[in-house]
Amino acid sequence: MKKILLGSTILGAAVLFAGAANAETPKVTVGGFADFQVGVTDEDQDTNLRSQGFRSDTTLTFRIDGKTDAGLGYGGGIDLEADATNDAQSQGTNASRTFVYLDGNWGRVEMGSEVGAQGTMKIDASNIARATGGIDGDFWFFTSSSAQFWATPDLALGYGAGNLGNESQENLNKVTYYTPRFSGFQVGVSYTVDSDDRGQTVTRSDNNAGQAENIFSAGVSYDNTFGDFAVGLAATGEIGDAQTAGTEDLQTWNVGGKVGYQGFTVAASYGDIGDSLRTTASGADDTSYWTAGVAYEYGPFGVSATYLDSEYDNGTGLGDNEFQNLAIGTDYKLAPGLTPYVEVNFIEMDATGTVNDNDATVFIAGTQLSF
Repeated sequence: MKKILLGSTILGAAVLFAGAANAETPKVTVGGFADFQVGVTDEDQDTNLRSQGFRSDTTLTFRIDGKTDAGLGYGGGIDLEADATNDAQSQGTNASRTFVYLDGNWGRVEMGSEVGAQGTMKIDASNIARATGGIDGDFWFFTSSSAQFWATPDLALGYGAGNLGNESQENLNKVTYYTPRFSGFQVGVSYTVDSDDRGQTVTRSDNNAGQAENIFSAGVSYDNTFGDFAVGLAATGEIGDAQTAGTEDLQTWNVGGKVGYQGFTVAASYGDIGDSLRTTASGADDTSYWTAGVAYEYGPFGVSATYLDSEYDNGTGLGDNEFQNLAIGTDYKLAPGLTPYVEVNFIEMDATGTVNDNDATVFIAGTQLSF
């Protein structure tokens, strides 16, 4: 199956190029953002920890877009990490996104280190969050944990090592195809060879513990308007083969939706991780999360409240680690590209054995410059 998919992709690209006539030089658009934050944390696990800290996050983006005389769209994207340190989510030393694409009335193909269909099409409460992103925002830079929790609304492949906020596997090397949107519906599917491969890394070993191979991720979404109402629905999932005996295969899914009306939007979702890539001996089979949120936008002003509740299965007889986060954020477009914001997260971490419990309140104030 994987050989047929890859061969079809290459053949399809060749046919499209064969029918392409001359084209003008592709247009290059430079953009990005610079974000500065002040974080203040009050938490139970605060031994030898100060409460305040500064953080900066800067990315420089390049988008390349062209079209042949025959109507074939083509181009690519590069997101350069432009900070004084390596990326905190281990998404890359130099760049976090690099991809090329082809598109037309038949759909769109993306190839490279980019978020796949399950990530771009997934709907949950973080889609409507303001400020840093609420339940999928920047709170985790300013808090700590001594135990394993599912702290953001991400499926297993995007959640990386499972640490707070870790999304180090979102940009694995992959090929993704999106259909055109018909009557509000769209389908996307991605194929990834190995969950260790990003950028120039090619992992030929298929015996790495805790990793997956031959990974398919997909989504189907519906997006439409009915008068003053805007409706979005999506179902996404991931499947893949575990690389070692005694490890469960990758099988995850998420369903979510949102409804907007005259500046107000509500959203909710449920995600199931199951026992994906856990050892069979652990007996862990029931990791899941759900989200809910509401947001309001009026002119340059926006405010949101989003909530995540998750249970991480520790295995047979060990119980669950429970995580809750209520995030309230607001932002204001002060000038074109200039958006100050504030956000507060109320976090509760209940681990098996009270020694790893941690309640935290994280306040973040910042300003983002987008260009």
